[in-house]
Amino acid sequence: MKEIVEVAVGLPVFKTFHYRIPEKLKDSLQVGMRVLVPFKGRKVIGFSVDLLEQPSKGIEEKLREVEDLLDEAPLIDPQMLRFYHWISDYYLYPLGEVIKTGLPPGLHLKSELTLSLCPNGIASLNRGELEPIQEKVFKEIERCGKIALKKILRQFPGEVSRFQLFSWKKKGLLDIETEIKGKEVKPKFEKVIQYQGGEPCQPISKKQAEILEYVKEKGELSFAELSKRFKFPSKSIQTLQLQKLLSLSRREVCRDLTVRSEFEPYPKPELTSYQETLLGEIRKGIGLKKFSPFLIHGVTGSGKTEVYLRAIEEVLTQGREAIVLVPEISLTPQLLSRFKDRFGENLAPLHSGLGRGERYDQWRRIWKGEVKIAIGARSAIFAPFKNVGIIIVDEEHDPSYKQEEKLKYHARDVAVVRAKQMEATLLLGSATPSLESFYNAKRGKFHLLSLPERVEGKPLPQVDVVDMKREGSLLSEKLRMALQKNIEDRRQSLLFLNRRGFANFILCPDCGQTFKCPNCSVTLTYHLRDRTLQCHYCGYQIKAPGDCPKCQGHRLQGVGIGTERLEQEIQLLFPKAQVGRMDRDTTSRRRSHLQILKKLESGNIDILVGTQMIVKGHDFPNVTFVGVVSADTALHFPDFRSSERTFQLLTQAAGRAGRGEILGQVVIQTYTPDHYSILRAKDHDYLSFFQEEIQFRKALEYPPFSRLVNFRLIGNSEKKTKGLAEEMGRIGQSLLKKGYVKGIEMLGPSTAPFAKMRGKFRWQMLAKAKNSQWLHQFAKEVAFRMEILMKGKGVHLDVDVDPVFIL
Repeated sequence: MKEIVEVAVGLPVFKTFHYRIPEKLKDSLQVGMRVLVPFKGRKVIGFSVDLLEQPSKGIEEKLREVEDLLDEAPLIDPQMLRFYHWISDYYLYPLGEVIKTGLPPGLHLKSELTLSLCPNGIASLNRGELEPIQEKVFKEIERCGKIALKKILRQFPGEVSRFQLFSWKKKGLLDIETEIKGKEVKPKFEKVIQYQGGEPCQPISKKQAEILEYVKEKGELSFAELSKRFKFPSKSIQTLQLQKLLSLSRREVCRDLTVRSEFEPYPKPELTSYQETLLGEIRKGIGLKKFSPFLIHGVTGSGKTEVYLRAIEEVLTQGREAIVLVPEISLTPQLLSRFKDRFGENLAPLHSGLGRGERYDQWRRIWKGEVKIAIGARSAIFAPFKNVGIIIVDEEHDPSYKQEEKLKYHARDVAVVRAKQMEATLLLGSATPSLESFYNAKRGKFHLLSLPERVEGKPLPQVDVVDMKREGSLLSEKLRMALQKNIEDRRQSLLFLNRRGFANFILCPDCGQTFKCPNCSVTLTYHLRDRTLQCHYCGYQIKAPGDCPKCQGHRLQGVGIGTERLEQEIQLLFPKAQVGRMDRDTTSRRRSHLQILKKLESGNIDILVGTQMIVKGHDFPNVTFVGVVSADTALHFPDFRSSERTFQLLTQAAGRAGRGEILGQVVIQTYTPDHYSILRAKDHDYLSFFQEEIQFRKALEYPPFSRLVNFRLIGNSEKKTKGLAEEMGRIGQSLLKKGYVKGIEMLGPSTAPFAKMRGKFRWQMLAKAKNSQWLHQFAKEVAFRMEILMKGKGVHLDVDVDPVFIL
């Protein structure tokens, strides 16, 4: 019998902790369950990660007992626990927090300390025996009855501390208790009526006879379904139950999905010779039942999705399961439609577009083994399958696979690890593979497969590059003429501009005044529709002023353009055209992105203006023209990957045109027409781009020739954050001088490119090395030492392993 449980608490704490298993839980507690445990004066939720027969020597007396068990069956199996351990170790993130990331939001609960007054505290308050600050705090607690400890600390900053509150508890003035917060989603059940057979032993009414006959026909049906046929059937069912003619039970059901497949059916096509060859290689890999990684480099419209579908069919015949990742929620509906046409209800969507209950239900279907396929954005990699046979990462180059908040994992990279652990086949697909993936394929780490032509031999679109230095307006003559012709021919067009809003910022030409976010180191973007200035990083917004608040000038003007202004310009140029817009502002409501795509599919939009979400993966045969309004937005971004991103975005944008019977046309507007990323995108020439870009990376020893770790300190105080950043630099230099690690280059510490964001000050230090093991050891040591230094200073350290954006 196991006596001790090892627990990973769901808090930013790297250590795991041991607890005694109370007698009442010894038969039921298993690895992979959630537990409630005492921790630093409160109760917290954790995850059981191991069971031990005896505690380590010297700690027997100190161990406390588990308070409660929150699950009837393990949520995490040994394979998933191994996967979570790897993520925790590689990304230097607490194990309990990693597990929370992998579970659906409906299972997230948190504990909170609450304050209430004891009888002695009430008496002392009434008698006026308290100090001024005590009196203020006690009056607020009395007013609320019960209040969160955190809320009191926020309401009285600098006046009262956690230590003081606990000292008042010791004096018998306050009660401090733990409450579990957060509404846990439970499985949904419905009443089911079943026919039991036999004849009535007593006379029954006409309605009861009709109900009995109807249930007999069906054999079994839900109470809701019966209620649609017969009004108020409850009493009749009770009578028939008493005569043992019908039985009533409950069964678990899924909540109706708010995001459904609503696109036109897509018939199963004949495979091209290239697809047949590709599938032959993939089927060999699947047949081995070993880790088989493939990189599919296929031009846009070459039929990669059909290859995915056929590969999954092969895996399902072996009784194994499939995970399919797509980069963004906006891509999911059309792909989901293709998958539903092929696999029916044998798949579960997993993404943030679902409600808490819906997402929990889909996760639970996977966990119970009711479906074999999971499809969704990056979090779908945590689908709790037990026998994964294939993992597919579509558009594997896309930076949105990297999570930038909290656990900074890259879904493509952890997909490689999970496939390896499960001895599964891995398919990475893209028309513009990341340099790292293509370099790995060149070195033989991945099997490189190619789809060099579009299906049915359709040609790639013709691409023209316009030098905007010779143009005098927002839209070049060539782009305007192409839009006009497309409207006349009743064809559809996409206009891509990777910046939302109306103007980049507002400027007073008289005094130079601009409007900056008080929380972030950025100017506010002007939005015309609601006449506001907004920060796209923290959500801060104000009403746009009519006059300059600094000099009272009347000539405030917008500088730069966003999708909102572009939409307005297009409506003025083509008043008879149906113009739509797809960006974060127009897709913030549920199902809004789906409605826009449905309008595009049905022909109710002639010109769709949008950010990068309109150029990823969509397949609409009547879209024959794509205009890129400014190719320079990504190109001049201060990042070593800016050329790669520019090439990828332009190639992906061009790939939306001409997927039907009509030859596509693309116009790219730029102020740098001779840049190699733009010229290679014009020629659809990935291999030449790769050769040029890889030389640049090699010369500067950037990935894939090295690995990076970004250490970012984020704090409330500018002075404390800077001081700790300087200390972090000294720690790093000390480790290098002592020879603790070798071959590491340190850059910084310095202020981050966005020195302030969401009201927090930011400093960072970048470490670069060829040897990933040395770099990882260096990162661990820096993080460990900084954790000690940061205690109680209102500063925390984000360690970003393999950063995608260094901001």
